Amino acid sequence: MQIMKDIDIREPLIRRLVKQNETHNHCQESGYRIIPELSVCDGLSRVDVAVANGSLYGYEIKSDADTLDRLESQIIYYNKTFDKVFIVVGSKFEKVIADHIPEWWGIYVASYNKNDEIILKERRRGRKNMEICAASLLELLWREEVVTLLKERGFRQLSGKNRRILRRIAEDNLPLSVIRDYTRETLKNRKEWRQ
Repeated sequence: MQIMKDIDIREPLIRRLVKQNETHNHCQESGYRIIPELSVCDGLSRVDVAVANGSLYGYEIKSDADTLDRLESQIIYYNKTFDKVFIVVGSKFEKVIADHIPEWWGIYVASYNKNDEIILKERRRGRKNMEICAASLLELLWREEVVTLLKERGFRQLSGKNRRILRRIAEDNLPLSVIRDYTRETLKNRKEWRQ
């Protein structure tokens, strides 16, 4: 049997996330968006799959072809950004992964079934992140989106200010809950994504 790679896990993971969100949201108009390769913390890291629905979730894949070399820094950035974080591993890391991640991260294990299809089993439920940072959420937004956030809350004289200054104004003057809700809804409803 071949070594399980990231791409082998990614497809069944996205199918599962679509199914979960379609089931959960079928009575709601709010919807959801699955975002592959979302850059976080101004591009210092990139999560394999993000989901923006009623929350912002991050999913990191560590396949049997991967190492855990970057995981320590990824933990720092993901903990600042996502309401919940999940790690999806192959058999290589199944027994050790819990020792390398925060106890509130969820764990899925990918394995082959008898038909050689990859299935994902939840080994540990993800819990709510208490470490989210307003600055990291604002770093997910484009300049125009930060301007809209501030204008909607009565701020004026924003033209000419760069994105870092605008983010600082938002961070210093708006509660985390407002920034969190706005960021989640903006990512979910963004029409055009820059590559």
